[in-house]
Amino acid sequence: MFLDVDGTLLEIAPTPESVAVRGDTVEILERLAHAAGGAVALVSGRPIRQLDQLFGPLTIAAAGLHGLEWRSAAGTFHDAEGATPDLAPVRRTLEEFADRNPGVRIEDKGMTVALHYRLAPDCEAEAKQFVNEIARQLGDRFHVLAGKMVLEIKSIDAHKGMVVERFLAEDPFAGRVPVFVGDDVTDEEAFDAVNRHGGYSIRVGPPEETRTQARWRLESVSQVHTWLARVANALEQSETA
Repeated sequence: MFLDVDGTLLEIAPTPESVAVRGDTVEILERLAHAAGGAVALVSGRPIRQLDQLFGPLTIAAAGLHGLEWRSAAGTFHDAEGATPDLAPVRRTLEEFADRNPGVRIEDKGMTVALHYRLAPDCEAEAKQFVNEIARQLGDRFHVLAGKMVLEIKSIDAHKGMVVERFLAEDPFAGRVPVFVGDDVTDEEAFDAVNRHGGYSIRVGPPEETRTQARWRLESVSQVHTWLARVANALEQSETA
């Protein structure tokens, strides 16, 4: 099972650092991972170090920065840092834009950089034009990943569909029917990968939201928690049957 974080396990907050982890979230994830033999992974645009801070002391398989870094179920860490150019000049240019637009904030993730405009929604059009032009100047190795009121410049080589394929090629995920739960356009490539493997792609959000490749839906983060608890119960009962 592969789980997005913001908007799926956690309610979206005004800023990335202001999210709150619900009291039973870590317990549910721990039960799921144990009952599934470790075949549960967090798949996020956040760095893995942030995921560990949010969900600690739990440490499970994870992919951060849309797949530019990942940790196997056995705990082995990998990253593509040497393969990505220095984005410091991009960060400085984006910070200048943020200085001119109160409410815009820049999130430097090292191998990617994101511009958040949730607190400055009126500058959406200008922000998109500005960030897309920066990505164009970087060349065809980079693109803009547009999420919920965030624009992220990242390598075209990293996406959540690639994450799913990578995990499915190794134990304990290999040979299992994959499930991916996510809430945003950033999860669509993962939905596609799961569908190609005959798995279950689940979009979080109301039915009237944008078109999606996901074949099932949960309407809210609260529903995700309820469903995950039921899955954990079912897996635990099957172990004792």
